[in-house]
Amino acid sequence: MIIESFATIMWKEIKTQNDIENLMQEYFGFHDSCIVSVLYQSGAKVDENEAMLFGGPSEHIVDIVLHSQWKPPVTLRFTGVRKCNIAGWHDNYSCEIYEAYIAFHTDLLGKARDNRLVVWADGHFNPSQYIEEKIISPTNSNRTYVVAEKMFWQTVSEL
Repeated sequence: MIIESFATIMWKEIKTQNDIENLMQEYFGFHDSCIVSVLYQSGAKVDENEAMLFGGPSEHIVDIVLHSQWKPPVTLRFTGVRKCNIAGWHDNYSCEIYEAYIAFHTDLLGKARDNRLVVWADGHFNPSQYIEEKIISPTNSNRTYVVAEKMFWQTVSEL
């Protein structure tokens, strides 16, 4: 399904396993790509009366711009963000992505809930088993990942 944002940019929504497979095929599993930028929006603000307003689930948005050696740049948009982890600079490691992980999960919110979430990560990843041993890992075991209610993507035509 394609939706249109306020800026008339066409976003493709990841709704099915087939959508995941098509995106992974289109971008070669994100092999030889890198994250150029990440933008997080919470939807929270202080209004003109100095009242604190908190964004709803769909207003928690992460946009990730990736460049590839093989394809045009792409932006991934996540809405209803539940968790986002950005792994920055690693000593003795490049920031190149060799593979990405995209999957739907229904087991991340606890046994009483089965809400489906989508997970994207740079590299082999299992969110049910992932444990960060240290805040900064000397072995490059930290991952960049996003857990969200929805995922969209678009090719970036102008940078």
